[in-house]
Amino acid sequence: MTKEEKFWEWFKINNSKYFYVNQMNSEKKEKLLNELLKQLHEYSDKLYFMIGGFPNEPQELIISAEGNKDYFNKVEELILKAPKINDWTIIAFKPPMGADSITEFEDVKLNPKKIWFLPLDNKNNPRALGLKLYLPNFTPKKEEVFLEGCYQVLDTILGEKSAALDIHHLQLDKLPANPEKKGLIEFVELPKYIAWRETKIQNKKSN
Repeated sequence: MTKEEKFWEWFKINNSKYFYVNQMNSEKKEKLLNELLKQLHEYSDKLYFMIGGFPNEPQELIISAEGNKDYFNKVEELILKAPKINDWTIIAFKPPMGADSITEFEDVKLNPKKIWFLPLDNKNNPRALGLKLYLPNFTPKKEEVFLEGCYQVLDTILGEKSAALDIHHLQLDKLPANPEKKGLIEFVELPKYIAWRETKIQNKKSN
């Protein structure tokens, strides 16, 4: 039995214990989540998970590499072996969550709807897209905190895989008074921009 098969065999036997895990008291919940993490780490100690859903509806198990590209293949190999289990949806990588979530990192709050960006293209590597993000509350003294928070916002808007593979570097700056007049793009439009850009690159290749 492969490591992938061993993990899924365990989850098939134990999945019912996790169906209402988010409605349990904290002690029982923590014990179950620690056991699931232990089983997952026997497959790969670089993978993590998110689990849950609305009560009395199908639940989700999301397998994540926490943005670590070196272990994306481990996520994909595990999901490839996933069995069909009634009332469970099994997902590779954290999916996009939309623009309604406020990200808090240390003492910094980041609202995706108040962030703007400019693309930073690399002529030597057309696929290497950088972004200059403009934040209303940015201060250079806390640049490292803001940077870490912005990578979390990227996960929220793009999902784990796109955030890691499509964005190669970030720069940060204070949001100017009239961002639209300066040619900036609203951050919530980033998924559409990436899709448009990928189509443009593919069209150039085919011509």
